[in-house]
Amino acid sequence: MMMRRWALSLFLLATVLWLPAAAVSGAQTLNDPAVLKSFQEAKTKWQAGVNAWNRDLFKEARDLFLGCLMRTKPENVYLEYYVALADLQLASYAIATEDMAECERAALEGQQYLEKAMALDPGFAEAEAVYGYLIGLQLAVHPEQAMILGLKSRQHLERALAAEPDNPRIQFLKGFYQLYVPEAFGGGPDSALPFFEKAIALFEKENIIDPLKPSWGKDTALTNAALIYKEKKNEAKAIELLKKALAANPDYGQAKSELAALEKKAPL
Repeated sequence: MMMRRWALSLFLLATVLWLPAAAVSGAQTLNDPAVLKSFQEAKTKWQAGVNAWNRDLFKEARDLFLGCLMRTKPENVYLEYYVALADLQLASYAIATEDMAECERAALEGQQYLEKAMALDPGFAEAEAVYGYLIGLQLAVHPEQAMILGLKSRQHLERALAAEPDNPRIQFLKGFYQLYVPEAFGGGPDSALPFFEKAIALFEKENIIDPLKPSWGKDTALTNAALIYKEKKNEAKAIELLKKALAANPDYGQAKSELAALEKKAPL
């Protein structure tokens, strides 16, 4: 989820829209042991990509998720979601490396898979949140469409949040959205922090047993909250949150590097 502020500051200025939303997604299963094994490998590669911020790992994870999807009938809503989740990381990486063509490709393809997921299960609010987020990433490519894309992105994020306010990943994505909305339009770190802290509290209560269901995000929510406290010069709080992020995921590279830098500065 590491993104360049210069690009995401475009992620922006739209009027708040609220629309009624549907119910929570139902459970699905993978009955083929070979597909389940490939799926678990894909999730491991995706997380390794997050840990190391590595485009090749995201691509490998996406290919594995897509292979699982193609081998599963009827179509599985979660597999559609995970292909799009890999596309989200690829689009984010492309923004960071200023590869706007790749950002456009990944964002659009991810939206297509999420449209399938939402058609299969209109109550899958988390899919709608990721969908809205991917639309927002397109602002890095099409700043001239800021009003249209910003409004559409915000609409989907807020509809997802209204449908499932206790989903920590939706709270996190809304916080990340707020972080890069200009302060003049109600965004910025102070606006984002309550969403990150709400996500953190919800992650503490979450207990995902089904391997198909999304469970990512606790490490990134803690780290992003820590970065806001660092910006506010509350380094003790930032260190506390980064240690919690590493307790949740000892391999998370951004948390490790940020913690090392802060502890180096901290007085003995």
